[in-house]
Amino acid sequence: MSRLKLCVFPNDPIISYYDKGEIKDRYYNPCNTFDEIDIISFTDNDVEESKVQTIAGDAKLKIHSVGRINLKNRSKNVNKILQLVRGIKPDIIRTYNPLVEGWFAANCAKELRIPLFVSLHIQYDGLRNLYKKTSFKRYLGLKYTEKFIEPFILKNADKITIVYKILESYVKRHGGKNPELLYNKIDFKRFSDATSLELPKPLVISVGRLTEQKNHQCLIESMRQVNANLLIIGNGELHDKLSQQIRDLNLQNKITIKKSVPNNEIQRYYKSADVFALAYDTELEGLPIPVMEAMASGLPVIVPYPKNEYSDGLEQVVVFSNRDSNSFAQELKKVLLDSKLRQELSAKSLRKAKEFDIDIMEKREADIYLELLRK
Repeated sequence: MSRLKLCVFPNDPIISYYDKGEIKDRYYNPCNTFDEIDIISFTDNDVEESKVQTIAGDAKLKIHSVGRINLKNRSKNVNKILQLVRGIKPDIIRTYNPLVEGWFAANCAKELRIPLFVSLHIQYDGLRNLYKKTSFKRYLGLKYTEKFIEPFILKNADKITIVYKILESYVKRHGGKNPELLYNKIDFKRFSDATSLELPKPLVISVGRLTEQKNHQCLIESMRQVNANLLIIGNGELHDKLSQQIRDLNLQNKITIKKSVPNNEIQRYYKSADVFALAYDTELEGLPIPVMEAMASGLPVIVPYPKNEYSDGLEQVVVFSNRDSNSFAQELKKVLLDSKLRQELSAKSLRKAKEFDIDIMEKREADIYLELLRK
């Protein structure tokens, strides 16, 4: 039997995940389905394969650094990328967004007649609405992709998976068909069985990129009313602004921002907390990975109310809050001051998190690859 090869167009260079401590076992090779994983990286020099071999499982990992490619220089690189992928001779091409990386993946798949597997992790219509208010340059870029890039990718995909229910309407609106809901995966046992650290108590933990969509400023503001400590784990464009907000509110003694934690240690931080909270934009996300990790750690979870009919099954599991500081403060105090409620929410979190265990999700992802190979 010939060696099975997967060609991946990731969202970012692998070194960015390495630097953030987000390297995960078999992430690109579920159930060790493939013998070789070839990653097309849009950077000049990506991380050494030996440092991130675990993302490919037992397969041979090859990272092809092809230089910085974006929407502006896309046309100049079409033939170069096509020839590279032709030489790799992959059995399937995988991409994780409907933007420039996804366009190259779709173009190669179409030209070389190779199955294309697209997975989506954010609601791009919602992101356009956000950027229209916060970053007009990014908004214009996404208006361009909405017309010329995203439909091409979605229409040419042989398989589309989405990690939240709110993405289904986006896919259908832009020409995609029959997206399958496949949630992100977590190692339930690693989080549920973790040991805790010596951290200040009581402790609220919030994990996520420091961007507008995560709305950490709401949580920081809410802590003025809450007699507890807040640990934020994440980095991003708003780091300095959020740090200044903490100083302006004179909350340095109770709020800490930790830019990154290695993925193999993050479970100990969750286990040390009393409650998890994140005020993310439910127009963009439904069930972020940190929420799943927090539930697997047995934490009570406080998140914003979802869009109608798009709760991803969190009713009766988490505490919903309005997306403002006063509401979050009230819900935090309610949970922190009621030990019986915390125990009830903890049990519900653990039960729900088992649905996203890596064994279940990884097997389904591997089965999708096998289905594409049989076509």
